Amino acid sequence: MNQSIDFYPAHKTVKGAPRRRSPGARANRRFGLRGPVALLLVACGLPVTAQETNHYPNGTSGILAGSVPGPGLYYLMYNLLYDADRLKNSAGHAALAPDGNSLDFRAKAFANVHRLIHVTRLKFLGAEFSWNVAVPLVYRSVRINNFGIDDSDFALGDVNLEPLVLEWRGPQWDFGIGYGLFAPTGDRDDQYPAEPGKDFWTHYPIVAGTWFFDQKRTWSASFLSRYEFHGKREDVDITPGRDISVEWGVGKSFGTLTVGVSGYAQWQVTSDTGADISYDASVHDRVFGIGPEVQYFFPEHGFGFQLRHWREFGARDRSEGSITTLTLVKPF
Repeated sequence: MNQSIDFYPAHKTVKGAPRRRSPGARANRRFGLRGPVALLLVACGLPVTAQETNHYPNGTSGILAGSVPGPGLYYLMYNLLYDADRLKNSAGHAALAPDGNSLDFRAKAFANVHRLIHVTRLKFLGAEFSWNVAVPLVYRSVRINNFGIDDSDFALGDVNLEPLVLEWRGPQWDFGIGYGLFAPTGDRDDQYPAEPGKDFWTHYPIVAGTWFFDQKRTWSASFLSRYEFHGKREDVDITPGRDISVEWGVGKSFGTLTVGVSGYAQWQVTSDTGADISYDASVHDRVFGIGPEVQYFFPEHGFGFQLRHWREFGARDRSEGSITTLTLVKPF
């Protein structure tokens, strides 16, 4: 079972825009891999009120999201591109500068994520046991000309580990549960809006499933959900609120070709807490996405790919744009 590109909070630009980096300083951080992290980092969420956003970046799973492959070792390389020119406020309307003018905003990100999945032959209560780990390399840029913000960074992302995944299989269904975490393996400096670090640990349970509408398992509907429990930020007294993320897909397989529609939904379900909060913590962010997906496996070459393009909508207190994901899959 299957990381968010949370840029600088626009709220802070009102009180003091982050400084632009000198070319030398930016290069040192970028190629020294010192920037903060946030796994897979692809569901960009630029909080409008300086609130924290979820750790898991939607965009990595769609059709058959609730199904784990058969026993074996698998290498996946995710290539995720995020592009947004809209920043939404807590009511879901376009965020404005303090003078009432529109924000001249653009956020882009590219994540190259390397993931290893091991589906073992061990059984527990009839379920197959598997685990996986993902390590992302992330480029991000953010520009808000109204406040003189223009920053970019290339950095190692927060490492994601799912040490326990259990999958049960039936004639026309798969069902799985598991546990995962994100480790704050990089720095975070709020003066540099392109840095993708979270500065806190996240733990989450997983619930996922797939229903096949026919005995040949060619028509499917699936989901993959996570409920994120966040720890306190390491540098300030702020504990982000909890989040729910759900990725889903409906598809039809024609041999080694699968096509369909997929998407995601993400909600913040509890408020941020802590003595250092200087914003309205009652505002909860959310965002949705939907779009086409195609998967294909080349039996003669022993590898496959997944390609999906999602348009975001319904965003509140976040950026809103599009996510394109190309995943290469190699079983061993």
